[in-house]
Amino acid sequence: MIVPNRLAPVVTTEINYLVGSAEAPAGFPGTAHALEHMMFRGSKGLDKDQLAAVGTRLGGSYNADTTEDVTQYFYTAQARDLPVLLRIEALRMNALTLSEADWSKERGAIEQEVSRDLSSPAYLYLEQLQAILFAGTPYEHDALGTRPSFDKTKAADLRAFYEKWYAPNNAVLVIVGDVNPVTTLQLVEETFGSVPRKTLPARHKVKPVPPPAKTLTLATDYPVGFATLAFPMPGSSAADYATADVLSDVLSSQRGALYDLVPQGKALFAGFEYAPKKEAGFGLALAAFPKGGDAAKTMADMRAVLENIRKNGVPADLVEAAKRREIAQMQFAANSVSGLATTWSTALAFQGLDAPGDLVAAYQAVTPEAVNKLAATLLNPAHAVSAVLTPESSGKPVSGKGFGGAESFASSPDKPVKLPDWAEKALLKLDKPEPTPQPYVSTLSNGIKLIVWPSHVSHTIQVSGQVRTTPSLQQPAGRMG
Repeated sequence: MIVPNRLAPVVTTEINYLVGSAEAPAGFPGTAHALEHMMFRGSKGLDKDQLAAVGTRLGGSYNADTTEDVTQYFYTAQARDLPVLLRIEALRMNALTLSEADWSKERGAIEQEVSRDLSSPAYLYLEQLQAILFAGTPYEHDALGTRPSFDKTKAADLRAFYEKWYAPNNAVLVIVGDVNPVTTLQLVEETFGSVPRKTLPARHKVKPVPPPAKTLTLATDYPVGFATLAFPMPGSSAADYATADVLSDVLSSQRGALYDLVPQGKALFAGFEYAPKKEAGFGLALAAFPKGGDAAKTMADMRAVLENIRKNGVPADLVEAAKRREIAQMQFAANSVSGLATTWSTALAFQGLDAPGDLVAAYQAVTPEAVNKLAATLLNPAHAVSAVLTPESSGKPVSGKGFGGAESFASSPDKPVKLPDWAEKALLKLDKPEPTPQPYVSTLSNGIKLIVWPSHVSHTIQVSGQVRTTPSLQQPAGRMG
């Protein structure tokens, strides 16, 4: 998918392999995640030091992530360097090195990532929650993996997974930026055309059965406690995904009944989160209470709100507001080259759509009646997993990050590296910078300076302002703020 965007002279490539931890072999839940790391350890024609050196010379930013259903690799760089980015991805798609020596080094980095996440109270809770809600399915384990599984993983195991799933007919390549679509398509054909397609294995079925009501009790290092209720919800590829997303927005709205527990003094915080995977998802209602507070009362108050919504529905005006918000957010994504690439990747790889516009149409078609009907089905206490997270200090450091943060890839080489001829030739070229359009600057009659910079990339307008201040002159001594 090639999406021209003239916002800046940059390009983002995002290659989505339609495989993730859901296809990992039994007993090896982190296989897809481990392979993601090894994609930065070199391939035939571009070893790991050369790959790191090319990344340094290109500038820009690059990263990757692994989910249960899709593994993504993305790079943002100058638009002129698109041929280099595509060449890297083609080499990694077809000729990854995957040596045992490289895996023995990378194993340590990925196990440190596991240790970081296991020090997060939120991660530990969500790990248990996912195991209950998706019991008996490939979603039972998240995409992170475990130290025991990585300890017994061999490079040969990663190669077997790679040979099965990494193929052009199992990937979606999204290119967004300051590019010519005709010449870019020709470039893609030239770069990837020789990579052979593969016969893909059958995929594991993901059909979770709503669990019976269950209660968990956990200690947490957070300074406050949480009462939570989790419910099974549709996945991002489901026909009623847009309706479920709007329902989630209404439940999390600060104008809604759930958040109203806060100004009533019944909770320190209250909200709702929706976590859709491709084939299934879950929703999580939560309310915070102070250390030493009445967790049972907080849980009862939250249950009462959700039960009232299940029986009587939600306000129609909040449904309309949620629809407008979701559509506007998709428009704002066009104000970022990388953001637009993510929007297209999500639509194509996770939601099974032809374009993000299909999701806009789905949001527009959502009605209050459809939201209320779905709420009556989903917010069923018979299938709710409740949990109370009680604040108790463990004396251990708490991680503020969970799975999905920046990866730890091989460091830049500490010695000169000879690049392949194609990379050296491309990166030696220096282009004369093109002058950028200047904004319109004027001063209004009341003294406000107005700066207007048109950029026709989306149907949005952004307004921002700044008041000049000098706090050291304007704040009395001892009365900061």
